Amino acid sequence: MTEAISTEARIVRRARRWLLVALFGSLAVNLLIVGSVAGAVWRHRGPPAWAGVVIPNLLGYASTFAPDRRRQIWEVTREERSRMRPFRREVRAAREETTKALSAEPFDRQQFLAAQSKQSEAENRARAAVQDLYVKIAESLTPEERRAFVNWRDHRRAPIRNLLDEPDHQAGEQSAPR
Repeated sequence: MTEAISTEARIVRRARRWLLVALFGSLAVNLLIVGSVAGAVWRHRGPPAWAGVVIPNLLGYASTFAPDRRRQIWEVTREERSRMRPFRREVRAAREETTKALSAEPFDRQQFLAAQSKQSEAENRARAAVQDLYVKIAESLTPEERRAFVNWRDHRRAPIRNLLDEPDHQAGEQSAPR
């Protein structure tokens, strides 16, 4: 009888050992696969969204020039750039005011409209300052640089569609015949 129990114990012990080895092997393979996938994702993730971003406008274009040329344009536009700083602060403050008016309880329609109006005016003043800067940059560019800008900008535009370029019909409406 003792012999039968010890034989069963050996079979159970071998099965347990084999099962344990199989489980550790499976765990090792799974960790290897997960590690490989994570490493590939990490390695091929690309640069962060903010790294190397050049906005496709005249200022972004001028920032890609050789250092001496970039410095020339920077010096020529010093006055316009310094005029823009207060407008940026004003726009941020107006946006905060609009957000506060939007989230206020109870909602005050007149306060929200006034905040939106103030924000719009601040953004328009900032846009005018940016336009002055762009004009100054454009005046500083050579004819070749101005011609090259169009191609440069087209290659840096985001591949997504602008919502403002959508057709005038609403979702579910049939478009007008062409």
